[in-house]
Amino acid sequence: MNIDIVNDPDELRNVLPIVQSAWGMQNADQLVKDTLTAMKFHGGVVLMARENGKVVGINFSFPGFKNGQVYLYSHMTGVLEERKYNGTGFKLKKAQEEWARSNGYRLIVWTFDPLMSLNANFNIHKIGAISRKYLHNFYGNMEDSLNFGLPTDRFIAERWLFVDPIRTRIPDHIIDPISIDPLKLSISDDIVGVRIPSNFVEMKKNSRDTSALFRKNSALIFESLFDLGFIVVDFDREKAYYTLSREKSVTEKLPAKIF
Repeated sequence: MNIDIVNDPDELRNVLPIVQSAWGMQNADQLVKDTLTAMKFHGGVVLMARENGKVVGINFSFPGFKNGQVYLYSHMTGVLEERKYNGTGFKLKKAQEEWARSNGYRLIVWTFDPLMSLNANFNIHKIGAISRKYLHNFYGNMEDSLNFGLPTDRFIAERWLFVDPIRTRIPDHIIDPISIDPLKLSISDDIVGVRIPSNFVEMKKNSRDTSALFRKNSALIFESLFDLGFIVVDFDREKAYYTLSREKSVTEKLPAKIF
């Protein structure tokens, strides 16, 4: 018998049948409840937003540890479909920040798809997170018709609770991942912009080839910029581009990278 550490996210699908057999569970509801209970007891938090007694949104987080740094990992923030875009998600995230501060955390971390403009605006511009790490196919393969064949790439968002949201000047140069060769990227400025689709969901529906190319090229561009010391500090929702900076005035405000 071999005991292996699982690194492939797609292999995690093999966990549920064992849990169902060993504990006699018929569905995943019990597993989710028990897992959240354990997370909450061991340094995490579960938040619920209610309207007239009805739960309309949730946020849950648990402790993370990487390279000597303890942080709160915000795994999921969700709102009922009919209650989206009314500020519930923002209120949950601000309540999470208050709880994290009062419980000794200095950093909240989460992941999001860098090509989803609404998420980019929410996480980077509204919440004030920064990003300096790109993850390839973080959740493994998705099998739904919309995402099948596209890697689940993610930014790591960092919200340092003692650092005010970072804002800088508008970039002079905005990179379009479709119109340039990312392997020939040449950067001389300390502030640049990177354009993303205004609606990546629609792009995926209309053209799998274009969306796959955007995913591939933007990944190469973001990774190159991160390697050069750039940090995602803002997002312009109207024009759908990130602002990245490697200015000393920006980098000196932030602790060293932990991812």
